Amino acid sequence: MKKSDPTQSLLKFGLLLLFAGWTQLLVAFTYNDTDLLLVFRKANFNDVEFNLGSVSNFLGHATGTTIVVTNWDLGLVQSNFNNTLDNVDFLLVAATAATDPLRRAWLTDAKASGTPTDISGSKMGALGSKIEFVGLQGQSFTGTNSQEVYVVPPGDPSAYTYIVSNPGNLDPTSIGGLSAFPVEDPPPATNRFFELKLSNATVKPPAVQAGLFSLTSAGVLTFTAGAPLPQPLILSIRRSGNTNSVSFSTVTGGNYRLRYASSLGNGMRVTAWNILSTTVAGDGYPKSLTDNVADAQRFYAVEELQ
Repeated sequence: MKKSDPTQSLLKFGLLLLFAGWTQLLVAFTYNDTDLLLVFRKANFNDVEFNLGSVSNFLGHATGTTIVVTNWDLGLVQSNFNNTLDNVDFLLVAATAATDPLRRAWLTDAKASGTPTDISGSKMGALGSKIEFVGLQGQSFTGTNSQEVYVVPPGDPSAYTYIVSNPGNLDPTSIGGLSAFPVEDPPPATNRFFELKLSNATVKPPAVQAGLFSLTSAGVLTFTAGAPLPQPLILSIRRSGNTNSVSFSTVTGGNYRLRYASSLGNGMRVTAWNILSTTVAGDGYPKSLTDNVADAQRFYAVEELQ
């Protein structure tokens, strides 16, 4: 009796939602508070800034929902950077107005680990004002023509790079130090997307992860809603009579079931799993599921159902 490869312990399924149903045709860079800005930048090249519309389009979806983002011009971005996305950083940011009763900012996080926290009022004010100023500058310089994007030298006072680096004196990758993590990364990359709230607590609470933004080397931008639950780990497998009992880790909000195979395929890996229908809800403590079978050798994986 053997445990399955841990890399096969989690299977997840998502819902694909295309943006085609609501994609706006941008005729000028028109900015409103909470609009989501998509920015591409690279040293010695122009900044390329898009307004993707309200950040609310990416909030409130069921975990696992995947949105293909199409209302931006990949061809224009590539032509700006000599027809390649190599070493071109991308980021997405949004913020509420200073007068909003629930002050928030949304940022991509290029770190793969750690948990960002909510931020103080002074930091929220500075962060929100910079994001708003970037958006308003883009609107100001495209308001009299049909440009759908703002392309501007990074040393221009209206450019994202200039505004967040103050200019050239602060680190633009962390919005001049206002973000506790780098907000940008070159493709291919999958970056977490966090909603930061204003908090006056001495120990700030963890920020909420709204989802993930992924950009491939080919320029396909997608958003996946929610924070993936941690992968369940098989802790033990015991056999008593004809009953195999599989114990595994859980988290609150997860639901779990077993998959099994009686033999390994090519490459000593399971290529086809069978499903056991019994499920158990997670609560942060180890749980067990059983399988009644005469055959003493089976391979198991734990599937987490969101």
